[in-house]
Amino acid sequence: MLVFSLGVSLGVILFLVNRKINMGYSMIVAAALLALLNGRSIPYIVNTFLHTIVSQSTITLALTVGLITVLAYLMDQYLILDRMVVSLETILRSAKLTILLAPSIMGTLLVYGGALMSCPVVGRLGDRLSISKDEKATINLLFRHTLFLIFPLSPAMILAIELGEIAAWDLIKIQFPISVFMYILGYILFIRNYKDPEIKKVNTQEYLKAIMQFLLYALPILISLLGALIFSMPFYISLLLGIGISMAINTYDKRYDTKYDMGENPLKTMYKGLKMPLVIAIIGIMFYRNIVTDMDEIYVFFGNLLEQGMPLELLIFMACAVICLSLASAQPGIAILFPIVLPLAPDYDTKLLYAMFIFTTSFLFYYISPLHLCQVLTLEYFEVGLRKLYKNYVYLIPLTFLSMVAIYVVNIF
Repeated sequence: MLVFSLGVSLGVILFLVNRKINMGYSMIVAAALLALLNGRSIPYIVNTFLHTIVSQSTITLALTVGLITVLAYLMDQYLILDRMVVSLETILRSAKLTILLAPSIMGTLLVYGGALMSCPVVGRLGDRLSISKDEKATINLLFRHTLFLIFPLSPAMILAIELGEIAAWDLIKIQFPISVFMYILGYILFIRNYKDPEIKKVNTQEYLKAIMQFLLYALPILISLLGALIFSMPFYISLLLGIGISMAINTYDKRYDTKYDMGENPLKTMYKGLKMPLVIAIIGIMFYRNIVTDMDEIYVFFGNLLEQGMPLELLIFMACAVICLSLASAQPGIAILFPIVLPLAPDYDTKLLYAMFIFTTSFLFYYISPLHLCQVLTLEYFEVGLRKLYKNYVYLIPLTFLSMVAIYVVNIF
């Protein structure tokens, strides 16, 4: 019943989203249905929902995402983003290289829902390369997450190292070819065939000027990110600083060129930038996760499967599918399966292979989960449906998984 109910709830989400229903509303309906199918009462569902919307984590996350949309809108309307992208492209000398690297660079900064910050950059560069909306969304998601398997400071990597009692370098080394393969495959599928627009040649002085311009126009983003990461500010506070810097840049620009004057109160511009559908999506995601994480049946179910002698690799695959698709996170798959599976390994090398299998499979199911926050925000931003995005994954995800299986099989036998 558990697997059936999870499948039904995920199917409801996919159906409603493809019917243009907001992701947040879709997940609220699916979460309630999941609870009912597993014998939870209506008062329980109502109490869980009320607890979700008043919890500090939901409020903080919704506020953060709302302010990210405001910052992105201001940078777009004030033409700050345009100038940042132009200067970055001048530095890298290639729009294709810029669209490939920009999401990856931002992705290392570990901001929950931060894919929204790279969306405008990918959007602008995608327009220059004449890339379709669905491929822009794919590029933003793909190159933001390609370092997930090897980035030592990611929460998933830290959790895996601690729970598995394995060396960080060992896990990174064995997963490095998978990350590189995914990166190269993404380039071949979504970027290679587009022609790089011609970029004007620059001298040394102009090149240095481009670097300074990039640092200036990237300052709202850099301050927003680094304020939280280095100075341990709440992210919504550092975002307010970024918004303030955007307004300061615009105030300076208006003195010298009227094209930067929008002719409206900055508070009105901020209000226009607030995208409520994304805020509602946060509430839906948090409600669904709270329903799922409160179900002890998940842990009991997979423990029973192991005792009945199911092939280990199939169990890992199924468990990661159910857990990571439902929770839109790789960490629960790692947290649940590492303590169960890794002690079964006869030696350290085999344990490392089991860890890779769990980690990579958890990542891939988290990556494609319809509840994956980065995916939700990216799809909302580019106004793309899940179906189109999943069509772009037809080769990318299975081939990436097979690259991991190949490494596993070669080493295990």
